Amino acid sequence: MQKFQLNDIFWTFQGEGYNAGNRALFVRMPHCNLNCSWCDTEYDSKSEFTNEQITEFAIYEKARFAVITGGEPLQNKETPIIARLLQGHGFLIATETNGTMPPVGGIDWFTCSPKRDAAYKIHRLLWPLVNEFKYVVDDDFDFSILDRHTNRIGQRSDVKLYLSPEFTKMKENLCKIQNFVKEHPEWRISLQTHKWMGIQ
Repeated sequence: MQKFQLNDIFWTFQGEGYNAGNRALFVRMPHCNLNCSWCDTEYDSKSEFTNEQITEFAIYEKARFAVITGGEPLQNKETPIIARLLQGHGFLIATETNGTMPPVGGIDWFTCSPKRDAAYKIHRLLWPLVNEFKYVVDDDFDFSILDRHTNRIGQRSDVKLYLSPEFTKMKENLCKIQNFVKEHPEWRISLQTHKWMGIQ
């Protein structure tokens, strides 16, 4: 029997990005290397779960899509173990990372949401693996970072590009995104629909 420290595990719907609308098992890992001012996650609390408890909870529903998030899941040594545990039961594994850590095994879909607190840095080994980039646009967001990052992405037509308005000032931030996307149609708007639905 293996034991893991998780912040939370729950069934919900993916609320944003490319996989929005999918029924999803969320596995929230504790701890983060950043401290973003508008973070909506209490990631430092944790509880112990066995591999049997995780498996029983995971296969209770029919969907086989899981999101390992945090905190920062790529800094947690248990993330690849949990990913492979769920893959053994037919799950496709997505993760949501701030991009500062190197990739780990067992991940099928990387969502990278670079943060100002890390100067929007992305680990060099993560760049070629990212499936979708998602930037949170707030009061002080510098849109020039997007040009620098899209130049680094190059001609990868498979990469999805999203801008998400910071929720507490939705109207103002959404307006800025709309104006940007008019001139840069390769980008899409991603809204946090789970908050409107009143779910985790």
